[in-house]
Amino acid sequence: MYCIAGKNQCSIDALSYLISRNDIDKNNLSVCINSDDNGNDDWQPSLMKYANDNKISIMSLNELYKIKDLYFFSLEFDKIIKTKKFLSTNLFNFHFSLLPKYRGCHTNYLQIKNGETVSGVTCHEIDDGIDTGRIIDQLIYKIDINDTSKDNYFKLMSSASKLFINLFDQIILGDYSTSEQKNSDATYFSRKSVNYKEEKINTEGDLKVIHNQIRSLIFPPYQIPIVKNKEIIKSKLFDDHLILTDIDNKEHIYD
Repeated sequence: MYCIAGKNQCSIDALSYLISRNDIDKNNLSVCINSDDNGNDDWQPSLMKYANDNKISIMSLNELYKIKDLYFFSLEFDKIIKTKKFLSTNLFNFHFSLLPKYRGCHTNYLQIKNGETVSGVTCHEIDDGIDTGRIIDQLIYKIDINDTSKDNYFKLMSSASKLFINLFDQIILGDYSTSEQKNSDATYFSRKSVNYKEEKINTEGDLKVIHNQIRSLIFPPYQIPIVKNKEIIKSKLFDDHLILTDIDNKEHIYD
């Protein structure tokens, strides 16, 4: 049994890939959906809806615990996995950062706010820590200086899909090696470490730092930053100023 657990386009891409393979029986596929998946497409497609449309079984964690031959793949799954509850040890996560940096939550937002120039997705074995399992592989890409959090999230999803497809056969055959994460290089952020409604832009100091703050909060439909009473959907950095585009597509110079 192969299970895709998670949400959004990356999880659907992974499931679609498995459905397309002639060597995999659809009866051996399942999904485990996130708690907020109501079966309706929104700004992202619903994994529940896609599974129902393609007659793929939807299973709970309690059902998956009992399956000995399970291969469990987490792509943006919203629950912490307790490995001892599973009969299977084939548990894998595709985490939206280059581990061991940015374990936990808010990885996308923090990468942009901190001005990272590269990011990527890490496939790792799931252990009983939070994103601490042995690393199988990573897919790395560049972050553009003007990428918003929304731009970066789509890059993360695309990278997760590609990495899943690249690694699937190796994982199933057990033909892969792993490396231990170095805790000395690790950073971790809990779900409560960021409250987007309370995040305010500090307009003092370096222009690049201000730019990073602004673009890290540009993620409609969740939030749009307000700068000088304008809702900003784009920020472009120049040597001595920013060009901010508001929700009405009007440009404003910030210097």
